Amino acid sequence: MVIADLNSDLGLLLVRAFIILFVVMDSPGNIPIFIALTKGMTKEERKKELKYAVIVATALLLLFALLGKIILDVLGITIDSFMIAGGILLLLISFDLLRGEHKYAIGRGAGANASAGAGVDTGVGVGAVPLGIPLLAGPGAITAVMVIIKSYGVAVVLFAIFSAIIASWLVLGQSDRLYRLMGKVGSEVLSRVVGIIVAAIAIQFIGTGIIGLF
Repeated sequence: MVIADLNSDLGLLLVRAFIILFVVMDSPGNIPIFIALTKGMTKEERKKELKYAVIVATALLLLFALLGKIILDVLGITIDSFMIAGGILLLLISFDLLRGEHKYAIGRGAGANASAGAGVDTGVGVGAVPLGIPLLAGPGAITAVMVIIKSYGVAVVLFAIFSAIIASWLVLGQSDRLYRLMGKVGSEVLSRVVGIIVAAIAIQFIGTGIIGLF
């Protein structure tokens, strides 16, 4: 009976930790952002960028789960500062989306054409930034893993990170199907709408960070 109760309690902790991190990462809410930022990419390119996002997000969350408190203490940085920095980055990205520009895309536009002759790709992908950081592994997710490890321990936070990342990978992987259904015109409209949404998220990040600092 005692063993059964312990297993039940552990199962509840694992599920709770997974739900907390998955909700904070908000993968379903990031689907339109992923579609907008990868607009014009081939299916293989979108898969590649998603893979980069997952790898970067996993590495960052593991780093802060295990060494986060030490890193912040040594550098004298608060999580509120992370929120402000992430918000500013998202705000800059939202401006590009609203103007229809895609500085974060690879293999497209003048940059790709100019580098074709030299055999060098000068484009910057969207996988690491902003998909991996700060959309998946943003200030909220970093805070969540640090709270989880403090409350439930290393084993639970590791389970939460890997399970939430896998779930996010599966969810965002379906965005390719949605992209094909929307077409070029739909993706152009979505890009502008998402620009406004990203700007709102950025302002929320910045505002919350400023309130936390003062």
